Amino acid sequence: MPDSFSSAASRHLQDAQILADTQRWDNAVYLAGYVVECSFKVLIEYNFKSGQGTAKKYGHDLTELEGKAMERLRTLYPILDQQLPISRIDETVLAKSHPERRCARSGLWSQAEAELAVQRAEAIYKETVLKLVLDGLIFSKDI
Repeated sequence: MPDSFSSAASRHLQDAQILADTQRWDNAVYLAGYVVECSFKVLIEYNFKSGQGTAKKYGHDLTELEGKAMERLRTLYPILDQQLPISRIDETVLAKSHPERRCARSGLWSQAEAELAVQRAEAIYKETVLKLVLDGLIFSKDI
């Protein structure tokens, strides 16, 4: 089955927001991590243009995606420095234990941590996926 990182990012963001609204902090954080992961992978797939599957080699490690992968993109496309500030996940729980947190004990994340994670995930989604849609580089039907 082919990957659709843009569709997955959109779906996970909606679900993370619903979970945060219903005070399901742990699962909201978990899905917020996937929003960020998929959003970064959309950028990788779009900009590297070396075929489907390029982003998969970075796995699920958000710090690796934000670090090594985004560094490569910024080197090739300096305009990304203005569009996507470095260290967007720092100072949030998004930088901790993704995706291993899916099996963590309940009550790991506080309301404030979860709300910040979901807000940061939404901001990253808007700065990446929605920007590509608005620029006409990916289709809205794909999200």
